[in-house]
Amino acid sequence: MRIAFFWTGEFSASILAGILDVSDLEVVFVVSQPDKPVGRKKELLPTPVKSLAVLREIEVWQPETLKKKKDDTRDSGETWEAQHPDIREKLISLALDFIVVVAYGKIIPKKILWIPKYGCINLHGSILPLYRGASPIQESLKHGDTETGLTVMYMSAGMDEGDILKIGKISVDIVDKTPDIFEKFIEIGPKLLLESLREIIAGELQGTPQDDTKASYCSKIEKQDGYVDFSAQSAKEIYDLYRAYTPWPGVFSYYEGKKFAIEDCFFDESMIVFDDDFSPGDVVEFEDHGEQHIGVLCREGILILHTIKLEWKKSMDILSFVRGNGGFLEYSFY
Repeated sequence: MRIAFFWTGEFSASILAGILDVSDLEVVFVVSQPDKPVGRKKELLPTPVKSLAVLREIEVWQPETLKKKKDDTRDSGETWEAQHPDIREKLISLALDFIVVVAYGKIIPKKILWIPKYGCINLHGSILPLYRGASPIQESLKHGDTETGLTVMYMSAGMDEGDILKIGKISVDIVDKTPDIFEKFIEIGPKLLLESLREIIAGELQGTPQDDTKASYCSKIEKQDGYVDFSAQSAKEIYDLYRAYTPWPGVFSYYEGKKFAIEDCFFDESMIVFDDDFSPGDVVEFEDHGEQHIGVLCREGILILHTIKLEWKKSMDILSFVRGNGGFLEYSFY
């Protein structure tokens, strides 16, 4: 099998690494996003996929876009084709069996989808048609799902709307966060993908159309999405958001005008009766099995704080924070 890969991130690189040495598969070309500045020094670093491809001496292209922009030739005497070598012609010349796409992050035009002999295949991080879009793992954790999976599908012009080829399911534990789900996907992903490709070539696997009436969508995550409202959300909802948004963007509120990041927490769904002394958003201190705990009352339940980080300060366990901030136990997150 001759394959071109459209991949970018660490998850993609791990899947690629898992299939590179398979005897009946040859990765002949990799398309990745352009190198981006990283860290305070804005050092230009290659994507994880590019690094792996270069190490294995696989040709890499990093176009800014796969679509022709009308203003690309503005202020230039060159044609668009001269400025951007035609990736379509390059892919045609490779006599590909498949293009495989995982977390590439850019729109792939129709003119590319039909180039490979057996089609363009996508590995998507949910059990489709649930959670079409950019952040399926986070969306599943936000919903408190106990099961999720990887879907191998044919790519189509619509977003994650192609026919389903295979689904590999995993269980989601109550302590699993986004990196844990990625690790579980890495364990099943290469085998699932290889089985699908081989069965397609053998004529043993055909796509099944998705039920669009059961579809749900997720969008690109923004930094402000991690803000929590204790009076409007339950402790379990905030905990699930924390699991979804670890490591980025994290969950946070504000304490005395400063960002109060919750870096480790759990929840207690015990029935709480609010009275004139306590209401959602109040910080509370309580003891459980002989251990002291600090938490925040929520619309339902208590969010138990373990590790926090106040803006411009270092991370610290909550008991140490309370010892240095005596007024915290009287605080309310309104």
